[in-house]
Amino acid sequence: MKTTKSFFIAILLVCFVGLYACSAPESEPVDTLPADPPGQGEPQPSDSEQGKNETPEPEPGVPDREEQLQALKAMIPAELSKLPQTVEDFYNMPPGRFSGLQYGEQREEIQKAISQIPNIKDPDQETIELYYLALLGLFAEDYPEPQEIINQIKLSSFGNPEVDDPRFQFKKQYNVMIVLDASGSMGHMAGKKTRMEAAKEAIRTFAESLPPEARVGLRVYGHEGSGAESAKELSCSKSDVMYPLQAYDSQKMDAALAQFKPAGWTPIALALQKAQEDLSSYKGENSTNIIYLVSDGIETCGGDPVAVAQQLGNSDITPIVNVVGFGVDGEGQRQLKQVAEAAGGRYVLIQDQKELLREFQQASEIARKWTNWKSGASYDALSENLSQALSIHAYGSNWYSNSVRESYNFLSVFTDLNRMKILDQGTISALEKIENQQDQIIVKHGKEMEAFLRDLNEKSYKDAVAAIEQTYKMRKN
Repeated sequence: MKTTKSFFIAILLVCFVGLYACSAPESEPVDTLPADPPGQGEPQPSDSEQGKNETPEPEPGVPDREEQLQALKAMIPAELSKLPQTVEDFYNMPPGRFSGLQYGEQREEIQKAISQIPNIKDPDQETIELYYLALLGLFAEDYPEPQEIINQIKLSSFGNPEVDDPRFQFKKQYNVMIVLDASGSMGHMAGKKTRMEAAKEAIRTFAESLPPEARVGLRVYGHEGSGAESAKELSCSKSDVMYPLQAYDSQKMDAALAQFKPAGWTPIALALQKAQEDLSSYKGENSTNIIYLVSDGIETCGGDPVAVAQQLGNSDITPIVNVVGFGVDGEGQRQLKQVAEAAGGRYVLIQDQKELLREFQQASEIARKWTNWKSGASYDALSENLSQALSIHAYGSNWYSNSVRESYNFLSVFTDLNRMKILDQGTISALEKIENQQDQIIVKHGKEMEAFLRDLNEKSYKDAVAAIEQTYKMRKN
């Protein structure tokens, strides 16, 4: 696996360097005249004068070594006190500022960030590790935690009588409310389509797949005004239902999706509050209420989406909340993850339409189980429990893909640190050595996780959850 991964990263890095070489401006001619030999040109200092100059005073305006160390430490997230070693260290590590993104997607912003890194001469090993922690603050990936497996098992085992969470038991009514970000950034590309185009197509495909007895609704936010400061008040005050909760109707859904496009700011808290109102007449004791919040950024309207999410999760509609981050950066991942946790739900990061469809497919599968249950089919006929929970295997794949992206981004930043003369080559070489060691640790944990998941797949729901809690010493919800 390591050889394949290294080869893949090497290809990506060669392409990155090649693209830069093609676009870089011609360099200025360099003076190649040899330096004056000893004894010529400027007079040489005597031995006694050299001794006096061994520890020169710092130049005015140039930070001394202690000031540089403090500046470096200020770049390290508070949660990163040491190099991650255990699997717990990795999934508890905060995602970096550029987490989830390939280096080239944010190259200008990354260069601005790394230009602030101080060049400390002759750093010791402790300082080298500080450099690495600072880079983790930029590029650390969001490794999935075991609680995500439990949340995924619950979704995959929906209707299983062993699941003691009442939200995942069959009810008389099945409702899905999609809360979609329509802020200006949804106009950014996700592959060959904008995020908005990809989301609209995925919503249409999902709605078509639902059984006639199920209901689907669509609420949007950020669709009014623009991203200008003068339009902020209007944009932040609006969240509208485009498709009221009802059975799927193709013409009505098409008309609803045509009513909005990427426009303004991001009032997530307002949208979640309104979504709770949309479902207020469908109490959790009689209805399965699923909410999909799809966002490509953080709250920008001053609201508190975490507090609203907690209120939503504790309400009598007892919703199953799925928070989907669409190409969000590290800051966005941290906030959206907090929103999901506050609502007692799950968070997932996606990058394109295919992954969004995969998320919605789970709701379609639950609806299929629900309709069969309503028709009198038994649970055993509907599911083979964990053997069909493909997303449990996706947990291991997610871990591995994160490690590939993190390694690629580190190798890319080492190239820029050298090219931009931000750090000395000796320092960069020491950082490369640490990165190689850390990558081996991550891969090792990934292999162990794959083996753990294979064993988990053979267990019943209760046995699987117990195995996760015992392995990772987790507390029960």
